Amino acid sequence: MLRFLISILLAGLVLGQNAIACEQDCVDTNQWQIGVAIGAGVRTNPLVDGDNIPLVILPDIAWYGEHFYLDNDELGYQLKNDADWALEGFVNINKEAANFTFWHPANLLTNLSMSSGFIGPAAEVKRTVSKDEVATRHWSVNGGVRMHWRHDNGELAASVATDVSGVHNGQQVELNYSFSTNLGSWRWSITPGLIWKSAKLVDYYYGLDGRDGVDTFLYYEGRSGWYPSLALQLARPLAENWLLLGSMSWTKLHKGMTGSPLLEDRNIRGLFVGVAYQF
Repeated sequence: MLRFLISILLAGLVLGQNAIACEQDCVDTNQWQIGVAIGAGVRTNPLVDGDNIPLVILPDIAWYGEHFYLDNDELGYQLKNDADWALEGFVNINKEAANFTFWHPANLLTNLSMSSGFIGPAAEVKRTVSKDEVATRHWSVNGGVRMHWRHDNGELAASVATDVSGVHNGQQVELNYSFSTNLGSWRWSITPGLIWKSAKLVDYYYGLDGRDGVDTFLYYEGRSGWYPSLALQLARPLAENWLLLGSMSWTKLHKGMTGSPLLEDRNIRGLFVGVAYQF
């Protein structure tokens, strides 16, 4: 089904979970799969002076062989793949730097700008610093393994990855469960998840020290921790190769990240409504 709803609308607009070659709603082996979703949406940026990421054009490119595969920003090798479970090794681009750099691969081709934030009761004033006033946070590349356990309309996935580019030498773990079913002419999927990021990874992107040239009272050391995510996707066929798509996502960052003066929001929200076409 259109690369499983454009690879779950490019991983719920927030964090990556790639499709895998399997028997239903997935990619045919030894064939290129190219699709694009066009619509209106936004992913919020939790950084001080961070621009929200407009979502207008979401491309999707994949090729799966018997073992090797390319799925958007991920290259991998499937060690095992059957109806009940699968195991793969992979390398992909860590998406953490996307909040610091608009022209990051995770921030796909877009041209719509939307305002951020919600007005609420006054809160304690927090010392902050703009992302534009600190040292550059570089892209990094993950290398890891992912396992899938499948049953009926659900799939549990667990992955462990480490920085193979030597940028921060940190690690991350992702656990998520996806459930998909049909309700009338609509196909819907819900994906709750948990993410753990190591202290080295968090400190590299959200910590502050002498490298940043800021006052010492702004220094901050990032800490490891778990945080939750949730994504909901809806799709309805419109015509041959065409789908109507909708997606909402939410991520609540953990205290080891949100204590940083670089962050002004502990939540990341995503929203997209549009149409998708597979070539």
